[in-house]
Amino acid sequence: MGKLLILPNNLTDDILNISDAILVGLKGYSVNVPCEIDIEELKSLKTKYNKEIFVSLNKNMRNSDIENIKKILPILDSLNIKGIFYADTCFINLKKELNIKTDLVWSQEHLTTNYATINFWLKYGVNYTYLSGEITLDEIKEISNNTKSKLIMPIFGYIPIYVSLRHAIKNYLKTFDLKDNSKINFIRNENKIYPIVDNEIGTMVYSDTILDGFDEIKELNIDYYTLSEFNIDHDTFIKVIKKYKGEDINYELNTSKGFLYTNTIYKVKK
Repeated sequence: MGKLLILPNNLTDDILNISDAILVGLKGYSVNVPCEIDIEELKSLKTKYNKEIFVSLNKNMRNSDIENIKKILPILDSLNIKGIFYADTCFINLKKELNIKTDLVWSQEHLTTNYATINFWLKYGVNYTYLSGEITLDEIKEISNNTKSKLIMPIFGYIPIYVSLRHAIKNYLKTFDLKDNSKINFIRNENKIYPIVDNEIGTMVYSDTILDGFDEIKELNIDYYTLSEFNIDHDTFIKVIKKYKGEDINYELNTSKGFLYTNTIYKVKK
């Protein structure tokens, strides 16, 4: 089985001690990663724990972000982290321009759906791909059988549905003069409840159920599987990790198989 890449809510000892690898976001530059830290916290994390650490800078970058990114990438490179998650293709040119050795992880969550595009970016030195949470088990197997890229697959957690630079919740609260300091809000639609986050980056909406692909792992050959703690009770999430690591343990959550067995309706004509 591949390694477990954990997306924790916080960097607690109980999670870090049982994780194979950790994914954190860099403050101000990531989306859909529950734990965001700054460079100094990342340095401390590397010093304290002997873990593989991936860092996410996967928001859509503005032109005004580029100069800061040019300063950040060499620092990350010096820390010997495992990989940098990105969505904006500027990272490919910046990696070459700055002679960055750290691997890039293509992480455009709704576009990483086929091996042809994965292999295209592999030619440009992108050695990892974070697979979309919206493709089927058969499509994942097809990708795995037709690429040499290292693959990272979401296996447990809420699936990101939507990201916008607009502040949907904050604008709503402002319009109706309401106060709410909740980090997570919820939208009800057709008797389904969807978590929604509105932070300094923008608005992110997630699936109504938690993807749980525990039973499917035995059918796959993937390098890393991500487990996200977002909107999940901490003690329950510890049980989830332990189960995925082989312990005979149960948990009660509102889970589903996501899109693993849901065929795509719209396809490009051949």
